[in-house]
Order: sequence, then structure tokens, then C-alpha cells
Amino acid sequence: MAEWPTVAAVRSSLGASTGKDDVIAAATAAAIEQVATDIGYEDIEVALDSGTDLFDATGTFDTDDSGSYESIIPNNSLSQAALILAVMAVKAPDAPYGVAAVFDLGGMRVAAQHPTYLRMLTGSRQRFGVS
Repeated sequence: MAEWPTVAAVRSSLGASTGKDDVIAAATAAAIEQVATDIGYEDIEVALDSGTDLFDATGTFDTDDSGSYESIIPNNSLSQAALILAVMAVKAPDAPYGVAAVFDLGGMRVAAQHPTYLRMLTGSRQRFGVS
């Protein structure tokens, strides 16, 4: 059975030895929450057990009328999806002023339509634009 990614796993994927553990933990929790939202859970709570460095996620399933919370157990795909999203979230601020690269014809901006930022908003929007 797979587990949610740990802070150590995200740190290793980033190639960092130490530091930024608070940022990595917050990004990992947000990534787990987003994966749970994408597979249909609502009212998701993610907690880090500081003793084991393991995350636990609970939520209600949208087809469950009882509203009872259940543990969200990841498979390998869900675990890897959360790991990818956590690494992207930690690395996103490294693009200064939203510019990822500068070419002969101008810079490539990422801040306005950053995919990680947009993914983190999924399911949380309260207002939508009208076109």
C-alpha cells in the first residue's frame, strides 16, 4: 500500500539536503488536499504526524450522504501526483517576478497563468467571471 509523500521525499526530489521544511510541509499538505479534491472528496483535512513525518488525509466523499469522514488512502498514482504537485508548488517562487526565462523576443511569463497556482484554486473559487 502506498503512502502520501513525506517531507523527506519532497526534499529529496528537490535535491535539497535540509531547510525549508515548513514550506515543504505546507506545499505537501496542499498538494494532498488538491489530489483528494480531484478524486471527489470534500471537506478534506490533512494533518502531519511530526513523529513519523507521515501525512494523514480525511474527507467526505461527495456521493456519501452520511457526511462521515473517512481516511483517504492513496495508491501509487495518487501518491506520485501529490509528490509532483508538491515539488511544483515549492519551486514556483523561484521564477523571479513571474519570469521563467528570457529569450531574444522577450520573456516567458508564468505568474499570471501559473499552472500550480491554478490547480491550487480548483474547487475553492467562490466567484466566476462572466464572458
